[in-house]
Amino acid sequence: MKATPYTLVITGSSGFVGEKLALVAIRQGYEVIGIDFKKSNKLSCRQLELDLTSENFFDEIPENSKIIHLASLSTDGACKANPLLALDANLRATALVLENAVKFKASHFVFASSEWVYPEHPNVVVQSEKDELKLTSLNSLYAMTKLFGESLIRVHSKIPHTILRFGIVYGPRFPPGSAAESIAWKIHLNEEVKIGSNKTARRFIHVNDLIEGIIKCIEIGPALLNQKIMNLSGAKLVSLYDVAEVSNQILKKSTQIIETGSAASIRNPLNSLAFELLDWKPKIDLKVGLLECLTFMIDANTKGIK
Repeated sequence: MKATPYTLVITGSSGFVGEKLALVAIRQGYEVIGIDFKKSNKLSCRQLELDLTSENFFDEIPENSKIIHLASLSTDGACKANPLLALDANLRATALVLENAVKFKASHFVFASSEWVYPEHPNVVVQSEKDELKLTSLNSLYAMTKLFGESLIRVHSKIPHTILRFGIVYGPRFPPGSAAESIAWKIHLNEEVKIGSNKTARRFIHVNDLIEGIIKCIEIGPALLNQKIMNLSGAKLVSLYDVAEVSNQILKKSTQIIETGSAASIRNPLNSLAFELLDWKPKIDLKVGLLECLTFMIDANTKGIK
């Protein structure tokens, strides 16, 4: 257990990444305050039930705390279904959280962005934090809110900040959340697996690897990382066909993958800067990660747990 001179404030602490991050931080000896619409029954830390689009919380937080802003409407589908909520949850809330962080004199503001801010390509193109990104290159409202959120912090933050662009996160949860988990689950159920193109690929990252990167960012702190943008993405580019093949191997099945003829969609954000600055790299192999996901989903489904 480590004693730290600051408190970690995690927004979105009842979500998939936020809850797991809080659990790891608590185990490592951090004082943690979680903020979300509702409390998690898995967390032993102090939790504030707040609507971040309209409520202040600066008077509840100790000075010198570090804040990790994960809370957002975090899927493209949810943002498309309710654009006004997406703007509120991903932009208005971010602006308000930033104002609160200034008021309680936060020592570090870490913003969870996404690889979605990079445009999709039909072929493999190296993408890095140095790329000039434009809203006009994006066709996803979720991606647009994240890129605009980055700019909001860059222009208006009065405290040291770091922006982390997460790769596509997968891990043990049920119902499945990412494409990786969904494909594996369909193969388990002997359902038809349709993919627009076998070449569609992402740098999938296991949630445990992601959390290790976030913790390292917090530990190194703003002296080195102020105003930095870093990709926390998977070790290599993985196609949806690869996900299906690995799932077939794990489950000892031979489910056929059906291509529907759509153009390939590839995002390939390199993680070399995080390796350099954080001494971090993802460790969990896709087969190991998918086996963990399948084991969890099968058990949760059997027990009727969601």
